[in-house]
Amino acid sequence: MTTVEFSSNVWKPSFQTRAWVALGLLATVLSVGCGGVPKTYYYTLQVPAAPPSNDPKTSYVLGVERFRAPEMLRDDRIVYYVSPTQMNYYQYHRWGADPATMLSEFTAQWFGSTGVFAEVRMLPTRERLDYTLVGRVLSFEEVDREAGGNVRVALELSLTRTSDHKVIWSSQQRAEAPLQERGVEGVASALNASCAQLLREMTPGLIAQVEQDYRVSQGQTH
Repeated sequence: MTTVEFSSNVWKPSFQTRAWVALGLLATVLSVGCGGVPKTYYYTLQVPAAPPSNDPKTSYVLGVERFRAPEMLRDDRIVYYVSPTQMNYYQYHRWGADPATMLSEFTAQWFGSTGVFAEVRMLPTRERLDYTLVGRVLSFEEVDREAGGNVRVALELSLTRTSDHKVIWSSQQRAEAPLQERGVEGVASALNASCAQLLREMTPGLIAQVEQDYRVSQGQTH
């Protein structure tokens, strides 16, 4: 269960701000009237089924925090690199949510489908947790556009056990893959596939640690 809290502080725009907003709306109306506003396209990630875990299935509950990310990946516009040192955004091609939020939810669904946890919850929550997964999105973009296009994804995850607040597992993985389809839709598809590849590589180590905890809790040493 996800708890969402709203602030009671209401932002009140100044006269100057309202004037700028009015001018912006007027410019938008004029632009639309002239047919000058391009259509905006939105993309999301589709979570494939994770590899099933070996027995035993535990009774543990996992909480997933919203991942951290650099400033450029806290924006819903799709990022591409013009050169190794210069990046830009596709202004009219956007994610349904910023990459940090999408990858948090993607990872929660992924580990929920492994069967190793009885329940996986997005944080914040007031419910009991046995483990907390935190993450950081390091890369999530298109690169090498002039050479046909690649995508790059890098993710860092760590798992903390609630009972002793100990980090019992961590991993950092990176994937880079060529585009299989043209256009921004091809970029979105390649990033989706790369996210699944990263989690497939990271999953076995995390599951092994959780299952070891489970065997110890059941009095099994082997």
